[in-house]
Amino acid sequence: MTIPGILLHYALRKKCISQLARSALANGVAQVVIFGAGFDPLSSELQREFPAARFWEIDHPATQRHKVRACSETGIERVQFVAVDLSAVGLDAEVLLASGFDPAKRTFWIAEGLLMYFPTEIVSSLVKTLSSLSAAGSQLAFTFMEKQRDGHIRFDSQTKFVTWWLRTRREPFLWGTTRSELAEFIGPWRVIRFFDHDDLRKIESELAGEIIAKGEVICLAAI
Repeated sequence: MTIPGILLHYALRKKCISQLARSALANGVAQVVIFGAGFDPLSSELQREFPAARFWEIDHPATQRHKVRACSETGIERVQFVAVDLSAVGLDAEVLLASGFDPAKRTFWIAEGLLMYFPTEIVSSLVKTLSSLSAAGSQLAFTFMEKQRDGHIRFDSQTKFVTWWLRTRREPFLWGTTRSELAEFIGPWRVIRFFDHDDLRKIESELAGEIIAKGEVICLAAI
């Protein structure tokens, strides 16, 4: 009701990113790191499908402790959990290295539905840290809010209620950009392609007439 097509956007966004991750793993990527995974089961699904790969989830301690408890009961063996409040301290490379991460191996990094909640300097720092930890051939899949012509950072169909609600929950959108600005911002990563609402629609052919929220774009980059 508040953002028409948002639930379909979320579902297709997740399907697109999971397809990108599976493609990377099938082509020799040895490690997957997911930021802000929440209760998404992607890492547990992938570790069963790709037994030679290793996986990490980096998330806020308050969320992650519940998932760690659940995963300990389901027998997930090759997922390492690293508790970090990225919005406050960013990513300390040493913490990830101490958990067994190998920067000499190709990695697929995922930051889905996360970076728009961070200030620009935190996003910039994280992107640079990831580049320093990435072997040639590594990839980064992340989403960003496409800044509108008036400078606002929001979904096209977003109502004022949603803006107020996010601010009340202390989760306003802080970072947004344009596709042209992004290419320079994420260097030395290079953009491979973008996936917007029209691209997501093509994932499921029967969705031709369905409304999909517009404003958040997936970027696939490589180094």
